[in-house]
Amino acid sequence: MIKATGKGPTGKATLFVGLSFGNLDKLRASPLNSFITISGDEMGVPFDVMIFSGRDESEMFDLVARDVVPGATTHISGRLKS
Repeated sequence: MIKATGKGPTGKATLFVGLSFGNLDKLRASPLNSFITISGDEMGVPFDVMIFSGRDESEMFDLVARDVVPGATTHISGRLKS
């Protein structure tokens, strides 16, 4: 995995996360049960980043809303692929 901060294509501050095939295999092997966490302190940003996987958006919504951050404000993409 690689991590970087800087200005993205739109000129906005952006946290970039590059996942290797090994990272992706880990996420795919254990949906809703494997997490990659990036420390905000390490990257110099005022928040941490958690990357996870699920079979579909509904399953991931349930994980976030009930288990990870109850009461979180969640946005689901209007461009769903699954």
